[in-house]
Order: sequence, then C-alpha cells, then structure tokens
Amino acid sequence: MKYFITILFCITAITINAQSIENFKSEQKGGELLFHYDLKGSKEDLFKVSFMYSTNDKDWLKLDKIYRDVGDSILTGNDKNAVLWLDHLPNITEKIFFKVVAEYYTINDEKEGILSDKVGNTYNWVRIGKNNWMTHNLKIEKTDDNCGGYFNNSNARNACPDNWQLPSDEDWMALEVVYGVNKAKVKEHGLREINITELVNAGFNIEECKYQASLYPNQKAIAFWTSSQNKMLYTGYSDKYFARIVRLNENKISKELRMKTEELNVRCVQSAIYLAKIEANIETILKLNPVSGVTKHPFTGEKLEWQYIGGAIWQKHDITGSYMYKETSDRCPTGWRIPEKEEWEKLLKEFKPSIKLTNHKEVLSDRLSASGLWSFNLSSNDYWLNTHYYTYNTFWINEKDKEDSEKTMSFPSNKKGEAEWVKKQTNEKAKVRCVLDNVDYISKKDAIKKGTIIDKRDNKEYGFVEIDDQVWLSENLSFDLGENSSCRDNIKTDCDLFGHMYKLEVVNSGCPDGWRLPTSKEWKYLLINKAANNLKILYPFGGTGFNLLLGSEMVYDEEKKSDYYTAKYLFNDGEKTGYYYINSYGKVELNEKAKKKDSYYVRCIKK
Repeated sequence: MKYFITILFCITAITINAQSIENFKSEQKGGELLFHYDLKGSKEDLFKVSFMYSTNDKDWLKLDKIYRDVGDSILTGNDKNAVLWLDHLPNITEKIFFKVVAEYYTINDEKEGILSDKVGNTYNWVRIGKNNWMTHNLKIEKTDDNCGGYFNNSNARNACPDNWQLPSDEDWMALEVVYGVNKAKVKEHGLREINITELVNAGFNIEECKYQASLYPNQKAIAFWTSSQNKMLYTGYSDKYFARIVRLNENKISKELRMKTEELNVRCVQSAIYLAKIEANIETILKLNPVSGVTKHPFTGEKLEWQYIGGAIWQKHDITGSYMYKETSDRCPTGWRIPEKEEWEKLLKEFKPSIKLTNHKEVLSDRLSASGLWSFNLSSNDYWLNTHYYTYNTFWINEKDKEDSEKTMSFPSNKKGEAEWVKKQTNEKAKVRCVLDNVDYISKKDAIKKGTIIDKRDNKEYGFVEIDDQVWLSENLSFDLGENSSCRDNIKTDCDLFGHMYKLEVVNSGCPDGWRLPTSKEWKYLLINKAANNLKILYPFGGTGFNLLLGSEMVYDEEKKSDYYTAKYLFNDGEKTGYYYINSYGKVELNEKAKKKDSYYVRCIKK
C-alpha cells in the first residue's frame, strides 16, 4: 500500500523512457546469495521490486526474506543489490532459477477511444493529463441529447460504466491546470479563469444545460458532480459534495459545494495510469557443500550435527537445558568446550550480511536462527561463553559469604530478535553451544588415512583408519551373531549408537573376512603409548579418526555428584582373551582375563 500511495503522490511527469532490467547476476558466498542488477528508466520512475524463484523455470514463488534494493519506491540506477540467505528457500536444489520483477506506473499510449454505458449508449473519450475523460455527459437512456441525464450525487457515484468512475475533486483540479487555471488558485473555492476554447478543441464537449437548482442568473452554464464529499465539519455543510460549474460566456469555472439532492450532469473518468512490469531471469548453480557433517557423542552415542564456520567447528544445536554459569563446565562432550568471545565474534561476522542493510541486526538474527544446510539454529535465548579472557565486575550479594557473588559479563543474545552483545550475571541461566577444542582439525583432517569396507555377511559398510601403519575399523563391530551378541541393556537403538556387544565365543569369528581382534599390545599402543593423558585424541573429532565410544555403562559418582561413562573392549593374545576398561575420567585399565558371562565391544584390526 505504501508503494501505491507514494506513486500516486510522486508522479508529476510520466515519461516514455524505456524501462529495463540489465546485467542481472548472482554471486554465492557460503550460505549467502548476492544479486546484482541495473534498473534502467527515467529519474522520475519509482519501482516496486520483488524476487521470485523456481526449481523448474515454470512454477514461481515469491521470496520474502530478501533485503536491500527490494520492495517499494526503488529508484533507477546501476549496481542495485539484494541479498538472500539460502536456508530461507523453502526448496533448495543445485540448479535453481531466479527472477527479478520491477513494477512501475506508466500512462497508456492511447489518447482517444470509445466506450459504452450500461444502457448501450456509446461515447468518445480523450486523454487529458493522466486521465481518460468522456467527451459528453452520461445519459440515462438512449437519446441524442448532449446534456444527457441529470443525477443526484448518490446516483451519480454509481452511474458510470464498468471500469470508469465519477471524477474526484483532485481529478477536476488536474484537468483545470492543463487548461489554464492558476496552480496557486486551483484548490480555492469560487470562480477561476479557464480556457474553454482549448478544452473544447481537445474534444471535451461543453454545451449549456438547464437545471432545477439555481446556478448563476443570466449565465449559460453546465454543472458536474464530483465524488468528493465536504470534509468541513461545521453545521450545514455535511450533506454537500463538491461540484464544478462552467460559466460558458465568461470562460470561468467554479468550485462549489452543492446539496447532494440536487440534480447535475455526470462526466466519467478512467485513469490512464496502469501498472507495467519488467523482469529478468537467471539460472544459478548453487554450491550445496558447506563444511559440515554428523559425529557421535563419545559417551552417549548421540548424533551431533556440526559445521565449520568462522574458523571453528560448532555444534549446530544447543546442549539441552539452560544453566547457571557454574553449571556449564561439564556440559560439552569431551573434546568440546564453551566458545571464547573471539569465536562468537567471528561466527557473528560470518553470518552478517555482506552488503550494508538498515536492519542488519534483525537480518543477522534471522540468519542465525534459520535451519538448513548453513543454519546455526540459534534460539531466542542467551548463550554463555568461556570467561578466562575477561575481567569481571564483581558484586557481592551476601556480605557474610563472599564466595556467593554475581559476575557481570558480556554474552551473545538473540532474545529481542536482534543478534547483539548484552550483560548477564553468572547466577542467571543461559544456553550452552559447544565448539571443538581441536582447533587444528580442519587443516589436518585430510592427512588422516581413511576409507571404507563392506562386510559381505550383511553388506554393512564400516569406516577404517590407518594409525601409524596399523589399520583399524573406525567403528565398533555391529554384526548380529545371534545369542553371542546383544544390544546394551537389550535396547535395539543402542546397537545403532554403539554397535553390538559380544561374548567370548566371537574371538575367532566375529570380525569381517580379512580382519581380526587386536592384541593387548596393539590396544596398549593406542590407549597408553599414543594417547597417554590425552585419551580424547581417540574420540570422534580427536584428530586420529579412531572414533572411540564409551557405551558400556553410565555410573553415578557419589563423590563428584555426576555421571561417568565406561567401555570394555576385547583383545586376543592367542592363549588368553582379555579386555581394556576405559572410562570418561581418562582411566585405562588392562584386564587379562575376560569373563564368559560378560559382553564386550569389539574393534577389529586388519590382518
């Protein structure tokens, strides 16, 4: 609506300059798509610009969340820009089509024509200014009378043919200015000079008509209704409408208020302005390969989506729950941690639109909270960050116990729909989002020697990794061996998370063809020699590709008031079969004799 109002008030001279869209192109930057286009036309033109997309170049949908040179009252000019976050596309495919559409008001080229009324009379019309005007008075029935019918104002406002209407006071003022009425006086009531000869020469019929209402004594006149009601609220004028009285023998026109019950003539008008449209299309091949993926929580087996952005690997979802700051230290999985402020700042910079927007905070918030390939799924909550780079303003809240304090710090917030930094106290609750502690993972991951194999017994695919010339499966064995295999706690989904657990009977037959159980020395090399005091390098994202999971038991530690996780992995030294016990505190323990009644996880090694 704003666009149409702006157009109606701003158009003063509609030109015939050719309007066009040129040099329409796109440029992808991660999850952002930039559009560039040139909008050609006269400097008076105002456009309503919108963008559409299609996956088949046939069915088009409008894009709503696109910003900058989009929307109402866009001026002509080169290097227009618009920006779209790809996750806001309802459907995203590698090949996609975009269309930019620019609507603008212009005048119909036709300057005269013919129309018919509701009872079959025909009339000529001529274009005067931005309106098409009937050249003769509207008739009530089939007749050759040039004065036509006489209408009270109520009837007049409903009498015009379809797509034509009773002219407003503004329509009459526009006509009057064209034919000599002084612009400074056109809004005034009473008589104004007008060039009737030029008006008649333009095809506008002016002849004397007779009225029951009193007009001007001893004057030849013709009187027309407008659709504009008196807006002055003082007594006696509320039932009056504006009219135009043309005094033929004085070349004058009068703007007057007349009682709506009076019967005057009607000339109908039709706007010559119409909404035209230009458009341009492009086909775009999108890169749908952000650096992202899915890993497993080393203890719970939960699948964790991640993405690499702003120089760090971030989890794509929050840790469930909200916490006081003192409760955040152990919320991230081993190998992950709460981000530093610098990491948050780099993240926000990556999501910030690459062109200047007046509403950049709202757009940034919208991007961060989006879901999809490049999403971050930021909630409308607050997020803790690591604090050891900060100096706190400390306020004691209990003079008797100075350990009980509130620490105020900056933290990222999306609560108001604007991504920004605010202050928070550590005794309040906020969300936790984790980053990978191994900052070198992305630069070194390609050096990990890895691949896949197919277990011919059930066609299951396993990953493998080479660590110091020894090839290990990078997943726990998950082949169903009947009564000799089971899921943890007999829950089938736990087999999907951690693999199967096995009895000792599988020592010589459990692994796929060409693979076997590791020896105690081979396990020792990994757990003690290679990962001594740094067991997390064997966890998912630890940098070795081994992807160690602790899926045996969850044990509650009474002393520490927290849970810890364990795993038992079989080894085979030929004459004896034992296992390594591992827990999430970093404890690694060799047990030389496995028990027949127990079940264990199996990680195979290549023969």
